[in-house]
Amino acid sequence: DEYTNHAKLYIRYTLVLADMDKVYNSCVQAQKRIDMKITMERIICRVIRLRNCLAKLPPPTQSSCEGLDLSSALTELRISPSQLETLAPLMFKEVNESVSTRITKMGSTISSSTLEGHPDANSAATLSSDDDDQDTQPEADSDSENKENIVNVIDGKHAASKIQALYRGSFARRRVAKERKELDNFIGMSNSSKEHEIDQLDADIAQIRNQRVQEQSQCQKSYEAELHQIKDTVMEEEGFAMQMSLREERIRWITEQTVTKHVLPDSLEEFYNKDADQIGITNDDATTKKELKPLNECIDIYEQRWKGRVIGPDRIKSQAVDSEMAKDLIVRNQVRAHLTPGIDEKLLSNLQKIKATQDGDKKSKKKDKTAKGKKASKKKGGKKEKFLPGTKLPEIKDMQVQQMLEYLVQSGLIYEYDDHKISNFIGPFEATGVAPNLNAPNAWELRMTVKDSCILPMGSNRIKSCIRDESIRSMLFYGPEGSGKTLMMEIVASEVGALVIHLSSTSIGNRFEGTNDATKLMHMIFTVSKEKSLSPVIIYLDDCHEFFLGKSKKKGENSDAVNTAMKRFQKDLLIYKNQYLTKEDRVLVIGCTNVPEAGDMKLMKWKGPSGKAEKQGFFEHALYFPNISNSSRSLIWKEAIRRKVNCQCQLDFELLAHMSSGYSTGKIFKIVNEVLSTDRLKNLASRPLSEQHDFGPKMLVMEQSDQNFVDFRRQWNGSKTKGATAPKKKSK
Repeated sequence: DEYTNHAKLYIRYTLVLADMDKVYNSCVQAQKRIDMKITMERIICRVIRLRNCLAKLPPPTQSSCEGLDLSSALTELRISPSQLETLAPLMFKEVNESVSTRITKMGSTISSSTLEGHPDANSAATLSSDDDDQDTQPEADSDSENKENIVNVIDGKHAASKIQALYRGSFARRRVAKERKELDNFIGMSNSSKEHEIDQLDADIAQIRNQRVQEQSQCQKSYEAELHQIKDTVMEEEGFAMQMSLREERIRWITEQTVTKHVLPDSLEEFYNKDADQIGITNDDATTKKELKPLNECIDIYEQRWKGRVIGPDRIKSQAVDSEMAKDLIVRNQVRAHLTPGIDEKLLSNLQKIKATQDGDKKSKKKDKTAKGKKASKKKGGKKEKFLPGTKLPEIKDMQVQQMLEYLVQSGLIYEYDDHKISNFIGPFEATGVAPNLNAPNAWELRMTVKDSCILPMGSNRIKSCIRDESIRSMLFYGPEGSGKTLMMEIVASEVGALVIHLSSTSIGNRFEGTNDATKLMHMIFTVSKEKSLSPVIIYLDDCHEFFLGKSKKKGENSDAVNTAMKRFQKDLLIYKNQYLTKEDRVLVIGCTNVPEAGDMKLMKWKGPSGKAEKQGFFEHALYFPNISNSSRSLIWKEAIRRKVNCQCQLDFELLAHMSSGYSTGKIFKIVNEVLSTDRLKNLASRPLSEQHDFGPKMLVMEQSDQNFVDFRRQWNGSKTKGATAPKKKSK
């Protein structure tokens, strides 16, 4: 009953979050959007906590990253799994600016085209694509030489002629495609009438959304401009009174501390600790009432501020900024924050003068005693502060974050990914069996798990600080080749707008083989990742088993050269992840591998914070991407063919799914791309697609065993109770 009740709450909160996201995207008033954003962040914290509670309750024995049994709760609530499967909130992309914008704000000299994707056909980079090699990674000197060569080779007339040729070719291709489409529609060989209606509807919806986005940006700009004016007026009218009240408040606290402790305070830390804002942050020992307090505050805010507001016919004028509300909520707090440092500095300087006069000669007498006590305490062996390996290296000791980021970009370690949504990971909902801990997670469970464990916690700083005890720092994706591990990593990065740093044998190669080169690279990567102006950041370890190879039993054993080369980063990876990264940092390390058994389990699995950092293990959770089921293959065949062919095809997708038993998602898409070539698409009207003739010759009987992954999964889950030897003693 407890598990079912928590499951129902989890489902309802998820649906509320989806509704709030829709309302937030349609809202225009800037101040209301701020309150809605805070409400959504608190709902997300509640969803994550409920999921973690479900992971600890029976009946499922899996961890929170192995899927949950929600079939009974969905049945009782009469909710379909598709309703529960919502997209990531769009406010994440508003909060998190694009990667190129974040880098530009840091003052980096890196060109935005390097990070935003491939250049357009009309750009100068396309004109010089024959001279530049995309796979090479030139340094700064070679870049300048290439630019000078481009300028010398391409003069004005030559560049103009090339641009005109590109434009004529593009215009001619569009005209021919339009004429061919009209001719096919006239003959009756295409079903473009319905397609035209659907395209028109999509265009209208996109236009409405663009208008709404323009209204939101216009209201936001006017709101920010209004805030500056209100701040100036408040500073002039109420600044002196605020300054006096802040000073009196601190003097009152200092007198209370002096009377109670008979000593003047050295700093104002205790004063700020007693007034620390704990809204939206709850501890593990907090009761349910304390957890629901932030949500109740959001309800009260709505009833007090927004429930009684009347919206007029003109949307822009009716969404004007409420100056009184801005003064009470934002501006006065900003003015106080502006005045506080000066007041604190004057008070602390006065306190130091008073203490200096009170101490007098006593201070010189106490120096000898305190020095002796400090020496004795050092001899007793107090704990030394742990330093990171790269902090003492002279080459990077004085480097700034901007310089480190430029070095990573020039080294080709910044990963460029396509924009994906979580719905791009195709697969249906499948009810779990009798023993859910032995069944592999289906595509629906993978999407829900990644959304709750990776996407939602990385959304904003407030969410990360709110669930700092429940958040994770590293996640392992393992499964057969082509199962969608890299796609899921790109989905996480796209949904939160993350900067991705790519580490693998392909991106690193034979570089960084010096004495301290591995330490330098890890220090730069994790320093850049912790920079708040660049967050969120994902560190992507492709073929991560190569980084965590164990010691070979035989000294003369021949192993892969790439694997042994990647092993040099092992110690520094473990130290920086376990010692440098905190759960409040918006950094997630995602490792992908299709050979998880090749890595050492002691190194790959995180054991806990105790012990040395290099012996704690790395990945905190693991997620299994299995071979797709028959129903999933049917959907994937349908989606893969639909992307190539616009019209409906009379194909038996169940037969294709049966014929492709053992095939992964990537393999199916590869077959579709090979079969549906440009020549074959032209002949679809005269020769329709056939399962046996078109796709049959491309598919061979594949018997792909998942036993290695099942054994690794059991070993991973079983190692949690590795020290439980009580049953053996009882049997004896």
